[in-house]
Amino acid sequence: VYSPKGGTGCTTIAVNLALALHNDDTRVVIVDSNLQYGDVAVFFNEQGKNTIADLAPLADELDPDIVDGVLLKHAATGISILASPSRPEMADKISADQFLKIIEFLRQMYAYVVIDTAPYLSDVTVAAIDVSDVIVLVTTQDIPAIKNARLFLDLLQNLRIDRNRIAFVMNRFDKRIAITAERVGENLKQEVAAVLPLDERVVIPAVNRGVPFMVDNKSQPVARGIFGLAESVRGRLASLELEVEERSAKR
Repeated sequence: VYSPKGGTGCTTIAVNLALALHNDDTRVVIVDSNLQYGDVAVFFNEQGKNTIADLAPLADELDPDIVDGVLLKHAATGISILASPSRPEMADKISADQFLKIIEFLRQMYAYVVIDTAPYLSDVTVAAIDVSDVIVLVTTQDIPAIKNARLFLDLLQNLRIDRNRIAFVMNRFDKRIAITAERVGENLKQEVAAVLPLDERVVIPAVNRGVPFMVDNKSQPVARGIFGLAESVRGRLASLELEVEERSAKR
């Protein structure tokens, strides 16, 4: 889950999308790759002494027991959390190579690995974008966010990333503002996969309580938007799997 503009709601979307994808058959781990100021654990009202900084030095010798010992387990939902370092200066001790090895190992353990990213394109963020099967690109209705989304979509060509991997999301949609999802999608030549309505009465208390709204407010419009996004992500992953199978059959 990525946005090239800070403050667009990436962590809210990542946390609640992870919950929408998680069940007994498809277990989810959410990884906080905002290594300096990540808030994923806070959104779940969780804190633990172990973080991704504890796994990074062991990246070449990971096993399920080591990983389980570091992951936080959210008791109410069963979701697993790989928290960001406890102090900002620890971010420099985690390389992109270590990060990728951790993600690849988590892929063997979980049905979905949801990565919350920082806006700055650090080596770790670029690695997260590159390794992800689906990139949830987040924008809002303000011009700076839309401009940055355009710049990122242009950058994808240089990174050789297929635009079909993008699930474009408009967050905090306010009907009173004339900028519509359709207009933005046409302008950027990228269809908007999901529109999440502005709902401060639900979202802000959920963040402050440390109880994601997908836990106890699933009937709200913003939660229905998250369910729609989850379906879009599942659909894109199914299409990717089909493409891989077809390519294998041709060999």
